[in-house]
Amino acid sequence: MSTFLSKTEVAELTGRKQRQKQVEQLISMHITFTLDAFGWPKVLRKTIEAELGIGDSCQIKRGGATLSDDELYTG
Repeated sequence: MSTFLSKTEVAELTGRKQRQKQVEQLISMHITFTLDAFGWPKVLRKTIEAELGIGDSCQIKRGGATLSDDELYTG
């Protein structure tokens, strides 16, 4: 497993395909990232796992619906 999320995973996380839109979305989500030499955002997998509580028993409330561990996509 890679240290960073793949481009596909970042697109999935942000819901955006364009790099500038991904950057804007990550900023609005308060997710720490860096940019690679081509301007694509690089997000540490560890950051997302900590943010979403992956590995711990958790529930996340999004848009009025509650998601449990078994409903979360962990890649």
